[in-house]
Amino acid sequence: MKKKIILREIAGWTASILFAVVIAVVVDTKVFAAVEVRQSSMENTLYQGQKLIIEKVSYNFSSPKSGDIIIFLEDKYKKNYGDELNIFKEDVENQLNLSSSVNTRLVKRVIGVPGDKIDLKDGYVYVNGKKINESYVTSKTFKEDISFPIKVPEGKLFVLGDNRQVSRDSRSFGLIDYKQVDGKVILRIWPLDKLGKVK
Repeated sequence: MKKKIILREIAGWTASILFAVVIAVVVDTKVFAAVEVRQSSMENTLYQGQKLIIEKVSYNFSSPKSGDIIIFLEDKYKKNYGDELNIFKEDVENQLNLSSSVNTRLVKRVIGVPGDKIDLKDGYVYVNGKKINESYVTSKTFKEDISFPIKVPEGKLFVLGDNRQVSRDSRSFGLIDYKQVDGKVILRIWPLDKLGKVK
């Protein structure tokens, strides 16, 4: 009798722990996610090793805006619910160390949204004919593989890293699709002396 009670208690605790793990994984991948910066392309705004919180829900109801810092999938698209489920499954497996496949994500700043005409001249970025004020950039912005000016069509975004000298961004791989966007960076949580909103 005592053994049955102990076994029932162990089973109850195991179920509770498993439920908590599943909830944590779902929340981490479907609503918010903690990510670590592993690139230098966003310096001096973000540095390697810093930890961020990204929010994944609002872009289901509104579009990314110029100035948003976003996380996006490098070479995968969420074209339908099946794609989203597959990416979600791969992320969960990776978090639980059940798979070695990793969905590569990049962090960049949105510079152009649908309807914008982007041009690069004399090391500066022009949006719709006006030079934009980029206080977060420490070097000039030069053309790479893509021809300019470029008009951003519906469903696409023009993104750049803040560290323009080393960033691989829309100057090299072109416009990204809304369906690649994973979420918006909203908070830096590490290091503690840098805790706060990311701009």
